[in-house]
Amino acid sequence: MVSLSIKRVVSVFILRPNKSHPGKQRNGYQLALFHRCDTMPTFPGHWAGISGSIEDDDANPFEAAVRELQEEKNLIELFDECCDGDDGMTSMHRCIKQGLHVDVSSGRSKGAFGGRIIRVYPLALTLPGDNLSAGGAVHKNKNQSLSPWSNLQMKGTEHDQIKFFDIKSEFLTMTEPCVPLLKDAFHHATSGSYLELPNDVRSWEQDRVNGAAFLAWKAVTLAAAHTGVVGEHNDSDGTERMPNMALSIAMLRPSLVHANSLVAGYSMVPIVNVMNEFHRPKRGGMRQSEERANAIIRYRCRSWRFASKGSKFVIGTFSRSSTMKLIMISFLQAIDKTTQVQVLCSQSTPGDEGELMAGDIPRAKWLPDDNFQHEIRQKHINLVLVGADCILPEGKGVVNKVGTATLARACKQSKVPIICCADRSKLWDDDYPPGLEEIFELVDSNLLDQVLVPAGGSNEQIEFEGETTD
Repeated sequence: MVSLSIKRVVSVFILRPNKSHPGKQRNGYQLALFHRCDTMPTFPGHWAGISGSIEDDDANPFEAAVRELQEEKNLIELFDECCDGDDGMTSMHRCIKQGLHVDVSSGRSKGAFGGRIIRVYPLALTLPGDNLSAGGAVHKNKNQSLSPWSNLQMKGTEHDQIKFFDIKSEFLTMTEPCVPLLKDAFHHATSGSYLELPNDVRSWEQDRVNGAAFLAWKAVTLAAAHTGVVGEHNDSDGTERMPNMALSIAMLRPSLVHANSLVAGYSMVPIVNVMNEFHRPKRGGMRQSEERANAIIRYRCRSWRFASKGSKFVIGTFSRSSTMKLIMISFLQAIDKTTQVQVLCSQSTPGDEGELMAGDIPRAKWLPDDNFQHEIRQKHINLVLVGADCILPEGKGVVNKVGTATLARACKQSKVPIICCADRSKLWDDDYPPGLEEIFELVDSNLLDQVLVPAGGSNEQIEFEGETTD
């Protein structure tokens, strides 16, 4: 349920190809900023992106952003004019990416919106170059001397000026009045692409093999190693400065909730406290999570042996998860020698993390994804376990590796139980999912038989959603 103490808005940053500095990344694009009219009730006379409130009819920030773009700009018409293969709306959708949200305190916002926290969901719309494509669509006027995006026009009444800035030399150094945390929101929308970061941090950003828990540990380690490299926020005077290293790392991988929670905490408390928090679930809640998951596996394994007169019990996994690894190793160590158990790991393309997962678990082997799903349809797999990178509140879904939803549908159709297991660090504290990287997707909770998450509480008692096996 949406908190009334938070005002939710979107901020869209439009990046246009820079013809005077062609290329990719920093010099390849200019940023469009819009000067808010002096009659605006909030932040008059300030530079901003395309912004607006998330309305009740908007399903998510992405939908709100598209609505605002349609109301304020002639972008759909330009996409229709410039791109073949798809209609303008579809082409534009493919060019929009969402970053991690940014919270603006009442101190920074000078009491706007009744002093509520302003939660900004930043998105970047990267317009395709003259000889590039919009999400795979062929650009029409390849030989024209003037970029079609030069015809970008304002349609609404909120702004009195549009201006294109060179991102590095003009926008990031500008001193003119901007809406609060505009530069922070830009960095979040572009996933830190315009930040100068150490090579080892960029290597962490590119890791598509290791699971969320390892990446979270690595993120905290990097934040500790590079403290002070990027600079620090200062909330006391409201001055906007470059994000510190911890927050810079968080914005690189918005889908990694575990890592984001930890490094965001590190930006505010000593590193020793964060490292203790990082290890806490493994000492307490995670251990009991393993026990609960193992109880369910043992129950299903015993039921299968009784019904099938001792046939081998086959457990399937997808992608690579340290949670799954702990659960499976603990289970395999606990069963008696007469119990025949086989662990099959789906290859999990792209990335093939399942091959590595098979190496993590004793006696496991991997199968190509198509073969794995064939085994499910043939009911040769009795139970599927998956992890999660993010669990939304109120059963609104689970974020995991691309391919999880297809796998879950196959399990549903074949009546093979599929269970998601995760620790509390994967719980997301917002009604909308984080910005999803290309390798992640949102999975409908109805496709999963159970989502097992340790319950909180000072007494360390663990409860779970789903069935009991007592």
